[in-house]
Amino acid sequence: MLNFFCSLWGDKYSKDYVNRLYSMIERNCSEPFFFFCQTDKTGFRKEVQVLPFLTDLKESTPEEMWNSDDFMNELPRLWDRPKLNYWKPNGWGITGTKIALDIDIVIQKDMTPIFELFESQDKALSGRSWWHNMDHEALPQWRRRYGARNNGGFYMWKDDQVIDIWNDLKHNTKYIYFCFHGGSDNFITTRHLDKFNFLPKEMYYSFNRGCSWPDDVHMYKHRPDKIICVFNTDVDHPHHLELKKAAEDYQWVKEYWQ
Repeated sequence: MLNFFCSLWGDKYSKDYVNRLYSMIERNCSEPFFFFCQTDKTGFRKEVQVLPFLTDLKESTPEEMWNSDDFMNELPRLWDRPKLNYWKPNGWGITGTKIALDIDIVIQKDMTPIFELFESQDKALSGRSWWHNMDHEALPQWRRRYGARNNGGFYMWKDDQVIDIWNDLKHNTKYIYFCFHGGSDNFITTRHLDKFNFLPKEMYYSFNRGCSWPDDVHMYKHRPDKIICVFNTDVDHPHHLELKKAAEDYQWVKEYWQ
């Protein structure tokens, strides 16, 4: 049995994102699965099992995070803290193979090759920002600013593969919040990247950033041979489109996102 997780808080995204994510999984996953959403909202389709925000980590619920004094660039440091709860062993009493997905993605085709890849090796799986300029990633300043190499739109793991992540979070919570203000991807890249293999570029790409540097970094391009398309955006790039806007402007996105 597969266990899919996502999270929803705040008012940036609507419940439609969660419901449509479930629908895309249902169409593209031939394995039996459960679907969970960590949220304080209600009114989802009946197949969505709602999970409360865990409180093991200090100031990790959305309310605590936004009410804290620990801000940088008008956001709480490590602004997506609720997603750190995924790494708790047996969190919410759930065991087995786990997959965490961002809600602003589209699943384009059968996910079986991803599951087969995971079962063929002994590490957890993460998305990878193959569209990054790899020359820039190799520079010392990339590491000094805790730049992310992985992309957290997708994770797949079993608890025994990642137990060190949770132990690190429990013992070094405030330090991790302070250092990795950019988000949980930066934390994983800097302290735990050795726990993961990457989804290959043949399976994973970005609507706003392309697929593979340097030859395939065209924005807004449909790559139907890939399995997952992420819609990661940056406030410094006003040309980036959120998933909802992309579905309004591009018919191929709309056809997937339903």
